[in-house]
Amino acid sequence: MIPLLMIFLLMWLFKSPWLDPYTDIGSSSSIALGFVLIFAFLLGKKIQRFKLPQITGFIIAGLICGPFILKFLNRSDVNDLQLLDGLALSLIALTAGGEMRLDKLKRGFKTLINIITFQTSLIISGFIGLCLLIRPIFPFLSVRSIEQTFVISLLLGVLATATSPSTTIAVMTEIRAKGRFTELILSAAVIKDFIVIVLFAFSISFSKNILAAVKEFDFMFLLSILMEIGLSLAVGVGVGVGIILYLKYIRRDMTIFILAVAFFTYQISHRYDLHPLMICLLAGFLVENFSYLGDKLIQAIEKVSLPVFVVFFAISGASINLEALSKTWILALIFVFWRAGLKFASTYMAAKISKEDSSVQRNAWAGFISQAGVALGMAIVIEKTFPDWGRDFKTLVLAIIAINQIVGPVLLQKLLYKVGEAGKKE
Repeated sequence: MIPLLMIFLLMWLFKSPWLDPYTDIGSSSSIALGFVLIFAFLLGKKIQRFKLPQITGFIIAGLICGPFILKFLNRSDVNDLQLLDGLALSLIALTAGGEMRLDKLKRGFKTLINIITFQTSLIISGFIGLCLLIRPIFPFLSVRSIEQTFVISLLLGVLATATSPSTTIAVMTEIRAKGRFTELILSAAVIKDFIVIVLFAFSISFSKNILAAVKEFDFMFLLSILMEIGLSLAVGVGVGVGIILYLKYIRRDMTIFILAVAFFTYQISHRYDLHPLMICLLAGFLVENFSYLGDKLIQAIEKVSLPVFVVFFAISGASINLEALSKTWILALIFVFWRAGLKFASTYMAAKISKEDSSVQRNAWAGFISQAGVALGMAIVIEKTFPDWGRDFKTLVLAIIAINQIVGPVLLQKLLYKVGEAGKKE
């Protein structure tokens, strides 16, 4: 507790107004980040004593130090640190791809497909039904036309299907999870994110056509999305082959090389509107399944995994918009509970049809609650695409993500301990 208080006092000192006339160190986002990350690391260690995942501590530390509470990091600082956010996401996606083994995917393929299918279809239809039902009660929906309400509910449903692979991997890595549940949840989370990206592209086009009252789809928009996906896959193959060649023939400074690959991937994706998550997932998948170097890749990433998780989740916590949560918390809570209920129902039905044991049927839903980058990115796209109501939509989605991202890691960790798969990795 004493180290936590010392770091807290130092952060206050560097951000105190009387220090600024003598030095500009207090306005430096890098100095602020340094203190926040130390604080997040110490809080993450402390919170483990309460049998909670470290990343919950990282998120809470970022939330406390962010622009809505103590303001050690302001909104400008958080925006400036998005490069580190993207770098961390690329590394996490590489890890996710490296954890996807073809033999394991084939073993649980039927269950995997059923979970993805049932979750996607039931959640989207469930959100459409709920929004139409509660439309007269909440002004967010009642002031919209029936067409707008349908579009909002459709897009909410698509976003609700997404799960955060980065959060899933972070929790599994921390508690050294291994087993049937771990493989099933990770594979479903990763593959579903890819499917959600494609589904989102079609939903946006469909929604634009409904609101424009036209009879033809915007096929050029769909074509551009498919081209982005295709180019992302091509770049992913190139990155994967490059990693294989480096690990096979050079093998020096592998951690630095992996960091450079992650940075390069994020920069290329940002510049050409590609999908860094997709690129790194495919690259890691190729290294793991089409070479004997998958373990070396994972080992190189694990050397920097802890600081990466601290950076990523502390910034995620600082990005949680408490103003949005305060404005829409009642409706957000309704959607959070409705989403959790649909996750349970769809996962239960999928596992039952796949003839999984009762433990999978009852418990697997808890691994699909967390949300982060992909859903947030989609909300930003919606805000820009539909300016009439997009800002209110993003505010609601930010509130939903904030709740799910705090609750999700806790539920996942408790699930993996409950089924006995924690602490098994060597």
